[in-house]
Amino acid sequence: MSTSRPPDKPAKRGKATVHDVAKRAGVSIATVSRALNTPDAVRAELREEVLRAAKDLGYTANSVGKALRRRRSQVIGTLLPRLADPLFSLVASGIQDALVEHNYVGFLQTCGFDNRALYAHGRALVEKGAEGLIVFGRIDDEDLLDFAAKQNIPLVTVYSYDQASTVPTIGIDNYAATRQLTDLLLQLGHTKIAMISGPLAGNDRQQSRTKAFEDCLAEHGLDALVEQVDVEHERANGAVALQRLMSLRPDLTALLCNRDVIAFSAIAECRRLGLKVPEDLSLTGFDDVEYASLLDPPLTSVAVPAIEMGRHAAATIIRHLETGEAMHSAHYETEVILRRSTTRPPSS
Repeated sequence: MSTSRPPDKPAKRGKATVHDVAKRAGVSIATVSRALNTPDAVRAELREEVLRAAKDLGYTANSVGKALRRRRSQVIGTLLPRLADPLFSLVASGIQDALVEHNYVGFLQTCGFDNRALYAHGRALVEKGAEGLIVFGRIDDEDLLDFAAKQNIPLVTVYSYDQASTVPTIGIDNYAATRQLTDLLLQLGHTKIAMISGPLAGNDRQQSRTKAFEDCLAEHGLDALVEQVDVEHERANGAVALQRLMSLRPDLTALLCNRDVIAFSAIAECRRLGLKVPEDLSLTGFDDVEYASLLDPPLTSVAVPAIEMGRHAAATIIRHLETGEAMHSAHYETEVILRRSTTRPPSS
């Protein structure tokens, strides 16, 4: 009885090296390095020959070794409140666009809405290799600011513009935008106006919008009524907040919601309570996310260039890392988009 011997397995081929690419292309190792790292320094036809050889062999550069040699990781870290939200996704999309364009990659960390507790999140990103940090909103954590200064980690904030900030800010003026929105309701004739906001602690966006609302009403001799909601359950709590406001002020004719997602739940609750929007109650949102125009009725909101701000923030920090160029703040304009969720008060 004979036994058959299984055929020998082909020798396992090792990962292609820069030496293999140079041999296949018929050039020196130095030429391969220039073609891959500084392509403009190599003639077009020679560069194409090297790239073809690298592709044929399945060669990939050792990014870890390259980073160690350059002492650069080309990684940017971003801190966002959360991902399950259209606004933050738009900002992240803009950041990602700029990272890809400049051959960078990004680490993303969610950190909640309280910007007094950012240090642990920021430090974790830096320890994983992030060369710079983009933070959503004003940084209210001195520990993170001290850590970045000592480690020479560039910081940029996105979404909230603050001319007086020592950290470059790429964003909008939340205070001015909310005054525009409040003025619109006043011009329509509303005097019984309330606001639903997110939590104020460590949240400069909500602080600025609430302050603008209160200041604007005070200038017209009107009382400001503000209800806060828990952002972790803001859709449900938006409905609860509206119930409380209507119990406190049954004659309410207008409601400012400091985020579109709060307005979504408020409109649904109006329908459940038998209130017509805008005939009984005018409603506004903030950020003008995609679904705002698709509601019934379409939502009046403040349009924010979220993608553009994200892209600008990432490009600013990348230019600084690549060239040493100083980072500067940038102010983006907002626009109140008037839709059918607002009209004159019933008494008019």
